[in-house]
Amino acid sequence: MSDNINSNDENKIPVNIITGFLGSGKTTLLNHWVNSPELKDTLVLINEFGDVGLDHELVESVDSSVVLLQSGCICCSLQGALVDSLAINLIKAQRGEIPSFKRVVIETTGLADPAGVIGTLNGDDFLLDHYYHDGTITVLDGMFIRDQIKKQYEAVKQIALADIIIVSKTDLIDSDEVDAIYEVAQKINPSVKIFPAIKGHISPKIIFDIGPYKNTNQEFDSKVTSWLNFKNPNIASSFRPASINGSILEVKPKIIAHSDIDSFSLEYDSPVDPLALFAGISAVQEQYGDSILRIKGILNLKDQEKPIVIHGVLGNLYPLSELRNWPEGQKKSQLVFICRASVLEQIKHVFNEIMMNPDNSALDYYQQMISGIEKPEDEVDPY
Repeated sequence: MSDNINSNDENKIPVNIITGFLGSGKTTLLNHWVNSPELKDTLVLINEFGDVGLDHELVESVDSSVVLLQSGCICCSLQGALVDSLAINLIKAQRGEIPSFKRVVIETTGLADPAGVIGTLNGDDFLLDHYYHDGTITVLDGMFIRDQIKKQYEAVKQIALADIIIVSKTDLIDSDEVDAIYEVAQKINPSVKIFPAIKGHISPKIIFDIGPYKNTNQEFDSKVTSWLNFKNPNIASSFRPASINGSILEVKPKIIAHSDIDSFSLEYDSPVDPLALFAGISAVQEQYGDSILRIKGILNLKDQEKPIVIHGVLGNLYPLSELRNWPEGQKKSQLVFICRASVLEQIKHVFNEIMMNPDNSALDYYQQMISGIEKPEDEVDPY
């Protein structure tokens, strides 16, 4: 990973995923966004499910910037079609056959697992050269989401993988129910940003502050700090940071009823041995795979002066990024795992054991990650 990490990086096109369970209001939101000036140079990929393309029928002002994928589920059977669509439309834009676009928005079906789309974006060499995943927006049905997460694992996973959550239909529920939705969403995904919306009326500007998928400007540090959101007072107690001296922070997690998703946090006051850290991450990813939905945090690594941001989704680690300064001047490591509650203790145990006794076989993995650290000075100011 090395010297090519940042080559032509400023020319890569951000891709946002809009997901949400059936009837949550994704199309209403997209209908509002696709007509906004902020997304005027956006390629929109809409997936239909079943015999009739209902999503396509409901999106207004359909023009050459909107593409309807063929019938099927975008998270599994249509991954090849998604790659083809992104590649073909980029070539068409370069040839002037369609308007050029500066962003892509992909709307999944209500039955879709956004992990499949994220994996496709991160697993194809052509897409990696020209696009980057810029975050996932999950729309929750304010009237039914608390019941849905008890019955549908897809709904829970959509929350866990979200960078932004939009709670729809807040005009149809009382404030106590809104508070309850916020609470359960933050138990599943402690640092997610949550916004209420009525009939899709919320500015698409909120997606411009998602991070830290790519270093794009001088606001990168503040984006990452907001993204980590360690100090959010509404975060469930299983996530609250605590002061320790030198060892892993052990926190008793609160299991979320019916969802089988929970989070735990680790905190280190002393600099972390990067070989041990990446040996631990490599081991738990290999053993538990999709059971680890996200890893995110800020690291104080030995031999590294600056804070390092780490972020992984379903076994895929993004390139490490360097911040200019320590948030709030606190030079320590904080790491969060969002995973299946049923294997949480096993993941914690394996990670702890490897951290105490790292396997030297992880040396290549460590060297690859360290050599690919993206630094603020590597950024190119487009203005």
